Amino acid sequence: MCSVGPVKRETAVAQPPDQVAPRSLQVIGGRDDMVAADPAGLGLQAVGDGKMWVDARFRSKLDRGGLVSIGAVMATTDGRCLRTLADRENWHLQLHDAHQQLHGVYLKKHHVRTWRSWLRAKLQLGPGKTAGYTEARNAQELSDEGIDCIRVLAYGEQLLAGGLVESFVLTDELTGYTQLDHFLPARFPVRETKQTAPRDRDLARLIRQVAQIARKLHAAGYNHRDLYCCHFFIKEMMPGRFDIKLIDLQRVQHRRRFRRRWLVKDLAQLAWSATRPEISCAQKMAFMRHYLGVRRLRPRDKRFIRRVLSKQRRMERRLGPAP
Repeated sequence: MCSVGPVKRETAVAQPPDQVAPRSLQVIGGRDDMVAADPAGLGLQAVGDGKMWVDARFRSKLDRGGLVSIGAVMATTDGRCLRTLADRENWHLQLHDAHQQLHGVYLKKHHVRTWRSWLRAKLQLGPGKTAGYTEARNAQELSDEGIDCIRVLAYGEQLLAGGLVESFVLTDELTGYTQLDHFLPARFPVRETKQTAPRDRDLARLIRQVAQIARKLHAAGYNHRDLYCCHFFIKEMMPGRFDIKLIDLQRVQHRRRFRRRWLVKDLAQLAWSATRPEISCAQKMAFMRHYLGVRRLRPRDKRFIRRVLSKQRRMERRLGPAP
């Protein structure tokens, strides 16, 4: 982003309206193939021992892949491992339908053991609010707010006797979509001339759409916590017409108070990851005007932007330039 000039002192920025925080998960158990309410509110169908919920339209593909229980999903290695961390793994799987047509999906497995989960296991309290449930629930709540997100095909959770909490979320592959940080240089390469062209109008439209998603997210009382360019997936439906999906929703939070630092963090993450020659200073300021919903920046808007810029600079000192 660019400098917006000096300001004399900090004043409060009006906060977007808050909404009711998400409810905590209630554990559901029961007979094989029972039909029970999906705790995340996605309208999924409980299968197996009631620790896994599946989109009924996708059930046959999971059956053919042998992924009919949470144990089978957590144990599977029939795919490509994209990333392994201490508490989770990311996989890309290829499932097939009755006609042997392949269907790509992404699987995120979580496995966490803490003293709290150990105590819950001893007291037979169930897994509590798991990472798999949280991401599935966030996808539903953001969709309810009119924000296009990943499509959840299945999720599950269980608490093992030793206190290990296992959970997963299975999402649809976004075929034909490209993450924003890859889309920008491919679709809008840097030009040597400053003459205006249709590409500039298309880029302005894309910037406006991304800003509107960030504005809608924050106005609904949510913050993403990882609002980098790589979590916006873009598909150009026709020249200058973009469809955008927001992904990686595990860490999304809903807050009633003391929200401004989290809004600043989200926007600084986006600004840091968008530090590239395809986007000019003027276009970054246009983003902020769309985000703030103003035609002309007010003094309090400039104060807010200065906080975002300050956070972005701290990220650059700690992390270096965006890859």
